[in-house]
Amino acid sequence: MKSRLNLLKWPVLVLAAGGFLWLKSYGFHYTIGGDENTYYYMARLMNAGKLFYRDFFYAHPPLNLLVLTLVYRVFGFHLAALKLTASLPVLLAAAVLYLQFWKRGRGLSGIFFLVILLFNYELLKVTTHPFGVSLAAAFLMLGLYCFLEDRPLSGGIFWGLASVTGLYALPRGIVPVAYYLLCRSDRRLLGKYILGFGLIFATVNGISLLVFGEDYSTPVYLYHLLKPRSPELISDLYIRTVRRNLLIFCLPFLYAWAPKAKKSTAVLAAALLYLVILGGINPLFTQYFMLPIPFLSWIGAVSLAGILPPVSSAFRRKAVLGIVLLLLAGFTRDNIIRYIEREKIIGFETEEQVRGFIQENSRPDDLIFGHVTTAPLLALLTGRELALDMVDTNHMRFRSGLADLDRVMADLREEPRLKFIIIQENRFWTSPEVEAHLSRCRPAAVFNEPRGRILIYDCRPDP
Repeated sequence: MKSRLNLLKWPVLVLAAGGFLWLKSYGFHYTIGGDENTYYYMARLMNAGKLFYRDFFYAHPPLNLLVLTLVYRVFGFHLAALKLTASLPVLLAAAVLYLQFWKRGRGLSGIFFLVILLFNYELLKVTTHPFGVSLAAAFLMLGLYCFLEDRPLSGGIFWGLASVTGLYALPRGIVPVAYYLLCRSDRRLLGKYILGFGLIFATVNGISLLVFGEDYSTPVYLYHLLKPRSPELISDLYIRTVRRNLLIFCLPFLYAWAPKAKKSTAVLAAALLYLVILGGINPLFTQYFMLPIPFLSWIGAVSLAGILPPVSSAFRRKAVLGIVLLLLAGFTRDNIIRYIEREKIIGFETEEQVRGFIQENSRPDDLIFGHVTTAPLLALLTGRELALDMVDTNHMRFRSGLADLDRVMADLREEPRLKFIIIQENRFWTSPEVEAHLSRCRPAAVFNEPRGRILIYDCRPDP
């Protein structure tokens, strides 16, 4: 049985990787539903000689934007190349963990893991958009590999890399630290783990604070404490996420009947800890569930393989394995269909019309300004620049008090090259306080999008 299983090692990896990348190609389209366009434009600014924190607001540690800046330097505004910074690291980290299963003689668990992880609906959805959380998750997966292989220094380094991608990766280190403390034979490894983390996290944050001071600490740390709370109940978001990803949340329960191991229990603890900590974040975004997903997938795969009948009961084992494979195939098919359907409806349907309107009714050196998801993309598509280099116009910046709407609008009035203000209908951009500032501009065009109309105001109408 094992010798025949070994024949599947590389074909499964190649097929899974190919299938995953093929599915990612459905996401190679423009969208105006998330923050990714702000990061693309920030990468353009960085390549033009501007510097994050000093010249424009950036609300996260530097690593994700540095990666996007490097890709932009090589490929320019190439949508597929930029989007692959979210999916390729996850795929490579998944391959490392998959091969580690085979190295330990647990190939079946590896196959389960690869399928459960890569074709999970939430992961397929999130890895289409380079928000940074996918890159952080990839580093955490490599840290998991190091934890399983007793490489604490490397594990700490990957924890540090994840944390300088997004601060939401910091809780990951709690479980390895506790593990090294509780297991007497492994206490000597704790120092190496902390050292690896400190080499990255302390160095990057120390240099950033020395160079940028409050321009770094305010957006990266303080801003997230000042964000207004979401009106949506956190429990509703949890329920919605679990219902969309039943398999990955249910499989870890099987660990109650599977063979136990200290490190397997630690992986389960890491997943549960993340789920608990996410409940304390408000506003909470569904992409943050990307962080526990690799751990849920790993423990789910181990548990699923662990409850199979022993090899000595060949008929029973084959029968149960057949049922398991059918269930995995059914859930995988459903995840893929829902992911593809989602990608079909979140595109920028009026992109050509909006792009054409801006290019035909403005000069190349004119400036535009507006909604956080829309204006940066249109600036990239039309070759225009954003006024004030203000890329992140998320309403939470204004609600938190870190940006003053009256001051911003006053600065815009002093900008002679400002041509268009572009807004996407939502409660903030269509509020009376914003409309009062737009009264000096003339409504120029309206474009209907599924997520809400795009309204363009001409702030320098031709005579």
